[in-house]
Amino acid sequence: MSGNPDVNRNAPHPDLANFVLVGDVGSGKTALTLALLESSDQVLKTQAVEFHPSHVVDTPGEFISRPAYYGALLSTISDISTIVYLQPANSRSFSLPPGLLHVYPGKRVVGVVSKTDLPDADSEAACRIMADHNISPPYFLTSTATGEGVDALRSFLISLQVPDASTGANEACAESAGVGENEF
Repeated sequence: MSGNPDVNRNAPHPDLANFVLVGDVGSGKTALTLALLESSDQVLKTQAVEFHPSHVVDTPGEFISRPAYYGALLSTISDISTIVYLQPANSRSFSLPPGLLHVYPGKRVVGVVSKTDLPDADSEAACRIMADHNISPPYFLTSTATGEGVDALRSFLISLQVPDASTGANEACAESAGVGENEF
């Protein structure tokens, strides 16, 4: 638990835990974090790492867009088991150097296409970009404006918290999380 007195001590989803959201500036990390937590907090530009209950972490986009902050990003993700990477549906570039999200062995990297509701969205291209950078499917297509994909992503992240000695997550539980309806 964070030492920050402003952190809500009553997590609305106590099983939603141990993940960090990363992505470029403006990719929708904070909006998605709040949607996953079903929080009514206002979406503001993230200026520093935001720690929510149960080790849910929202990072500033500068961790991705500025190489000088890669060390801070690596430090932030070191004790978190799942990295949720956001690739905006209207972006045609991948902002990280190859392999940065895979520095620590054993971490799960979950690919999320954000902002699927935008007029210039191309979810297929966003999924190809993630695949080209070693982020494996399933990919979650999300829009915090419409709510698309948020419940499926939440269910999947919760399913990852069920321990299994061989993989770190219960494969059967992850498969039954309803991701097929939102998979690319």
